[in-house]
Amino acid sequence: MKTETRKLWAGRPWILPAVVARSILIIAIATVISWFEFSYSIAYASIPILNMQILLLTYLAILLAWAISLARPLLLRASNAYILRNNGLEIKAGILTSKSFVVAPSGFSDLEVIRSISSRIINSGNIVVRTQGDTDIKMEKVRNPLKVAGQIREVMARPTVRIEGQ
Repeated sequence: MKTETRKLWAGRPWILPAVVARSILIIAIATVISWFEFSYSIAYASIPILNMQILLLTYLAILLAWAISLARPLLLRASNAYILRNNGLEIKAGILTSKSFVVAPSGFSDLEVIRSISSRIINSGNIVVRTQGDTDIKMEKVRNPLKVAGQIREVMARPTVRIEGQ
């Protein structure tokens, strides 16, 4: 008799709030710097070495800073995946070297939801799953962490009954 494992929930780190916040911050910084450049009439001055206007150079530097600031959240989302099935929790991590953790209900020990004030505002948080082998597995930036933690508890707290001979 084959038991089918059904996917109850699947997710990746929720990075949208971080991306929006960093983008707004970069736009604010670009606005302030541009205002200073126009106020002191240096926006259209040319830098002899690069033969570029200061305003254009500023925007290129800000665009580079924005791309660098988005690298961590984008890598986090690309490298982590969480799958809750009716027989356990699977956490996949890594891009070049991939690791997959599977926590079965028999190996589950404890569950902790961590939410800062800003995380509560955007309904996000981290979930730490502890196993009986004293391993902490962290699910970062989970959307609706209390709901997901409830689903994990429901699966992990379900008693496992094995009938001899099957």
